[in-house]
Amino acid sequence: MIHYHALVATPHAGTYLFKLCKHFARKVPVEFDAQRGQVCFPYGSCVLESGADGLRLRSSGDSLAQVQQVMAVLDSHLALMTRQAPLQIVWQPD
Repeated sequence: MIHYHALVATPHAGTYLFKLCKHFARKVPVEFDAQRGQVCFPYGSCVLESGADGLRLRSSGDSLAQVQQVMAVLDSHLALMTRQAPLQIVWQPD
């Protein structure tokens, strides 16, 4: 299993966690509460955690291509939700 992680510095981590999880739950299995969420895509998964320092993301997949697909989906959806104040996601391998 391949893992990448990122920290998105934002005071609105809980709001973005909730919005992302609710959105993804329309299409794929999602479990979440106010501090943590897990999204299971057909090609990989992502764990989201809300903290005082921001939104922590951890993407996993069986191949680098699958992890990149998870990261691309998160990048694009977070960009849509933060159009007025864009947030930067810098992914790093575990």
